Amino acid sequence: MMNIKRVISTIEKNYIAENLKKGQRIDGRGLWEYRKIDVSHDIINSAEGSAEVKLGETDIITGIKYEVGEPFPDLPDEGVCTIMAELLPLASPLFERGPPDEQSIELARVVDRGIRHADCVQTKKLCIKENEAVYILFVDMFVMNYAGNLIDAGGISALTALISSRIPEGEMKDGKLEWTGKYLNGKDLVKELPLIMTFGKIGDVIFLDPNLPEELVCEGRISISVTKDKIVSIQKSGVATFSIEEIQELIKRSMELGKEIRENLDLWQYKVD
Repeated sequence: MMNIKRVISTIEKNYIAENLKKGQRIDGRGLWEYRKIDVSHDIINSAEGSAEVKLGETDIITGIKYEVGEPFPDLPDEGVCTIMAELLPLASPLFERGPPDEQSIELARVVDRGIRHADCVQTKKLCIKENEAVYILFVDMFVMNYAGNLIDAGGISALTALISSRIPEGEMKDGKLEWTGKYLNGKDLVKELPLIMTFGKIGDVIFLDPNLPEELVCEGRISISVTKDKIVSIQKSGVATFSIEEIQELIKRSMELGKEIRENLDLWQYKVD
């Protein structure tokens, strides 16, 4: 990726940090306030499920595709759900062509960890016949515009795409796969809705949903994934440290924010029958 020092000045960094100490942000938000979240679904005709999520100006499109394959030997009656992320060069001058870099790997892994540890995708429902055939779901996130905090936007986008998915139902007959004409939908496949809240830290100031300038000068970030009633994953990056008291406070805020976002977005409305 491009050297950050080339795209943000020391003057701007100091300006951001000094305002944060006063509880002020360059886009006018409070320290614990999200940018506007817009959700669209079923936007890719060729995908089995899809969604576009805009968090402020950050824009991520996610599509669901599938293959039928053999299960893992130690999970003979469970399908597979794999999450990947691609940072398109058109999304930001900071992104370059080539193999996945640390940021795309982090985005995919943090979103995947929240979904996996929450028991979100019902992998047993993805089994066509034990030991023989299962669905392999591919959840592909594409960053269309980078304006900070890809993780939270990616998490909502992946969930919405899964909820809006329709997977053709198959069954094995005489060793051959046949389609029943029915579908597995999001209600069949998705059990929990893990939402990710990301907090940045500069000095001793912690704030929610870093925008791009804030993210570029952050000393560290922490992403907390929550369901309705529990924490399912925590991921820290950067050199900043978080005390036990700070983490406890952020967990409390994450649970409160998760409840609020879950109610406001009502992601189950995007289920397709």
